[in-house]
Amino acid sequence: MRRALVILATCLALAACTSIPTSGDVRPGDTDVVQPGAIPPILTGPGPNATPRSIVQGFLTAAAGGSVSGFDVAREFLTGPAALEWDPLAQVTVFDSRQVVPSYNEDNGTFTYSVPVAAEVDASGVMVTASADVRKDLEFKVGIDEFGRYRITALDDGMVMSAANFERFFRPVSLYFAAANGATQVPEVRWFADNDQIATAAARELVEGPSAWLAGGVQTGFPPGSALGVDSVVVTDGVANVALALGSAGDPAQRSLAQQQMLQTLTQLPLVQDVVTTVGAVALGGDASVVLEPAALPGEQALVVVDGRLALWDGEATSVTPSAAGVVPETADGFALGFDGTTVAFQWGGSVHVSTALAAEGGLVAADDAEPPVEGAIIPSTEVIPGTGMVAPSFDVYGWMWSTEAVSEGVLAVAAPEQDTIEIAAPWLAGSSVQSVAVSRDGARLAILSRSGVEQVLEVVSIARHEDGRPLAVGEPLAFGSTVRPSIDLEWVDGTSVVALGEESGEMALVGIGGWTTDFTTYAGAVSVTARNGVRTLKAVSADGELVARSGNGWAPKLSGVRDVAYAG
Repeated sequence: MRRALVILATCLALAACTSIPTSGDVRPGDTDVVQPGAIPPILTGPGPNATPRSIVQGFLTAAAGGSVSGFDVAREFLTGPAALEWDPLAQVTVFDSRQVVPSYNEDNGTFTYSVPVAAEVDASGVMVTASADVRKDLEFKVGIDEFGRYRITALDDGMVMSAANFERFFRPVSLYFAAANGATQVPEVRWFADNDQIATAAARELVEGPSAWLAGGVQTGFPPGSALGVDSVVVTDGVANVALALGSAGDPAQRSLAQQQMLQTLTQLPLVQDVVTTVGAVALGGDASVVLEPAALPGEQALVVVDGRLALWDGEATSVTPSAAGVVPETADGFALGFDGTTVAFQWGGSVHVSTALAAEGGLVAADDAEPPVEGAIIPSTEVIPGTGMVAPSFDVYGWMWSTEAVSEGVLAVAAPEQDTIEIAAPWLAGSSVQSVAVSRDGARLAILSRSGVEQVLEVVSIARHEDGRPLAVGEPLAFGSTVRPSIDLEWVDGTSVVALGEESGEMALVGIGGWTTDFTTYAGAVSVTARNGVRTLKAVSADGELVARSGNGWAPKLSGVRDVAYAG
């Protein structure tokens, strides 16, 4: 009884201590919440009587989990020399849900795993996705170690894991660079193991610079030869401390850009709120002349061609050109809106034309109050890119229009109002059938849909520019192979992804630039698609003239009698 009373009194005291107070002054509390990383899996080493097959299978499991917990357990499945030589992060092969086929050659003790490849990630974190028919053979040679145990004696560098484990153990991080104007963010997605070294990996790759395909279109504040002074970024109380090697600091403007790049890259990580970058224990500094900003979004009004007239639509109300402006030509298509919100480009008669009818004197009128257009009147326009079968043009943020012949001659055509057409070499396109081109909002990249034979190809190239924004050249393409079905339209959704509209089914694929391709929605009969900022802002037009807006997991009808819709770009 005495013990029970003591326990009861203790419980009551604890309850009183932990109850929520209902009186007294308001006092500040600790609001810091630690964001957890990936939860390390529980891994086990080889059993005492492990067979060759269980050694290889155990190694594959331990190697995948080692991404976030270290690879000590995985190395227990290897002989001493093999454990010292194996580099687990040299390459990550990600396989999908299709069957993995193992085989064993008893004569030489080699296990071969044939895996269906979904993607490969190199040592720099660059992902390249694979088409559905790609398989890869992984070989593991098993022998007896000096203790008489089965162990892996030889294997290639890298590791293999399922797509589910990859999503669990790796994190995408955007490395930030600057566009030609020196002030606009250009992200490049890399994939790093989500462990306590992720800040180090991201900082190391940022300092080393952009991938080869992107390098010509961006600027970095880290001079050639820059590197981390210590291969470890320590995060203390939310502050990441990055020590650069001597020689990693450029002029004051470069140092200012480098500060911004490192800050915006590392603060994507949950545990990092601020960054201190030093060179030789001295703060990197700079002249504070650079502030990297996100690319400008298209305006909230979209261009629509409704009842044959140019119009602007804000999601609710539609304003059309006055009756005297006339209508667009019946055979015109592929309409694009400039970032000024009034310049319109389109394909007509095989050439690219531009019109400023939206900015005509007298302004636009509400669609409900508009008089019928003057009979026979065609909106005034000017041919800016002559051709025989140009694809729908795309505007960049500098005001230049991009197009190419649908049957490519290996040349991209670029023009601006009152400027001569510039021809830019793209020799890999020669002979291809081009469906669509689209410039990213930062102006640093161009996405191209084309076909060689029956295979649909999506490629992205960098755009080299003069400091005034004039295009100079494009880089070598980053190709996505046949991960995209036959498509007819292409649109940037945000800074790291595009949407491709399927030719027959209206299915839309969301393609990550440096990430995954996923089929995420369908609008049957769609012939064109556009987006302002993210998939929730998608708009589509069907062949029968219905304009719809993305609504939840479906589509909501908005306007009828529409031929095309386009946000700026």
